[in-house]
Amino acid sequence: MHYKREGLDIMMMLLSNLRESRTITQVMHAARLDTRTASKYVQMLLKKGLIERVEDEGRVCYTITEKGSRLLFLCEELKGMLKDSTIEDEKGISLVYI
Repeated sequence: MHYKREGLDIMMMLLSNLRESRTITQVMHAARLDTRTASKYVQMLLKKGLIERVEDEGRVCYTITEKGSRLLFLCEELKGMLKDSTIEDEKGISLVYI
């Protein structure tokens, strides 16, 4: 069965992977995204100030900002709270709908 990821899941995965400086290609591979989708999310995260573009040994890389780190922490905390709640484990529920 193929699992379709929600936008918030993708953003959290990208932010988590960008705790270390990475190129767009490394981001794509780590998050298992195609070029177009990875570029779309990277541009959106840049625009929101959640990641920043940096030079690393002559390469263009991206890394998470303080604002992005705070958002990632809060999302992980919320996910943990929902997981620990008395609601039975229901597949298909996403934070996007809550």
